Amino acid sequence: MPSVAPAASTWPEWCYPANLLTELRLLSIPFILAAVVERRFGWAVAIFAGAAVTDGFDGFLARRFNQRSQLGAYLDPAADKTLLTALFLALALARQIPWALAVLVFVRDACILVSALVLFTATPFRDFRPTWWGKAETTAELATIGVALLNAWMPNRVVLGIEQFGWGAVAVLVLVSGIHYAFTSARRFHAQCG
Repeated sequence: MPSVAPAASTWPEWCYPANLLTELRLLSIPFILAAVVERRFGWAVAIFAGAAVTDGFDGFLARRFNQRSQLGAYLDPAADKTLLTALFLALALARQIPWALAVLVFVRDACILVSALVLFTATPFRDFRPTWWGKAETTAELATIGVALLNAWMPNRVVLGIEQFGWGAVAVLVLVSGIHYAFTSARRFHAQCG
């Protein structure tokens, strides 16, 4: 985990504006899932767009107010992954994306989460930073989910083509980033705890 500069505030970390936005994103997950399950895709698009805006804005706020925190460093990627994994599974249940893709995303994230929990609880290792490939994969997931929700709301042949391209990009990036993250984490672990 990267070192975090001390905040210039006496507020508890959960009250920092950036962390409040991340917490809001976490709270939005049941609502967007309900919208997908009830096939209210217009609402799902709106909630997802709001979540995406908070995802971009929370980092800006943390830097602007010098309120980077350990809580935010863990909470932000957890919120992103929880939202995306849940949406992949919900959209597969709604038959808007292939089940194979949803399972692939879920298995990769579950493997990373379980290995991180084991290392966190059993060793002093704490360097769980995402890799460049992981960030590219998350970006591809965000874009594909956004396009899939849009296509579910207002079906269009061009949007469907973009969505299907996203399925392939996500599948490739899930595999590449998962393998790369495993090797990178092993190298970091041996450098820190070896």
